[in-house]
Amino acid sequence: MPFDVFETVYGALYDAGVQSRLAPLGGFLMWGADVERFLAAMAAGVACNKGQLVVDCPTGGGITFARGLPQTKGRLLGVDLSRLMLTRATARADKLPPTQRRHLELVRGDATRLPLADAGADRVLCFNSLHCIPDHRTVLREFKRVLKPKGDLVGTTLIADAPLPWQVNVQAARLSGFFAPPDSRRLRADARAAGFRHWKTERTGALLFFRGHN
Repeated sequence: MPFDVFETVYGALYDAGVQSRLAPLGGFLMWGADVERFLAAMAAGVACNKGQLVVDCPTGGGITFARGLPQTKGRLLGVDLSRLMLTRATARADKLPPTQRRHLELVRGDATRLPLADAGADRVLCFNSLHCIPDHRTVLREFKRVLKPKGDLVGTTLIADAPLPWQVNVQAARLSGFFAPPDSRRLRADARAAGFRHWKTERTGALLFFRGHN
């Protein structure tokens, strides 16, 4: 079986840390990131109307819906390759009120080969995941494939070309062997090659917020 870094102590620390009350301070000190904005972007991302489909990939331990799904009226599909992270996501999902839980489905799948039909999703979310996946262009192409013509991609990623002092932490994390943050300029080129005609980004520290659509 392929090595799954999220089944190591890193996965446990990440999963616990991002939910900690100290996450905003830790995120800023480590990455210069605006964690509150990050959490607000996730809450806005899962909001959808009846009949709409939002895909969250990789969903990880379910951070996108950990604070609840009060504005999710359609369907949220969480996809992740890690069995352990899906187990954590399921545990979080089971704590949701039944009226919210019924809008959520979790499945195991690879971001480079999504188990979804073409043009079926209204929105794809990808928060803090691209920097753990080496083949950024293939993933972006898959996201574009499953999106409806007017659908959009929303997410965040740590970037290789972060400014100092946060670039030091990014470079140190790359020594782990599984951390593959994209260069923001290369990511824009990959997004265009994948078919996203419009690619909007904004950076806070080492964290890049991005949105792609036609």
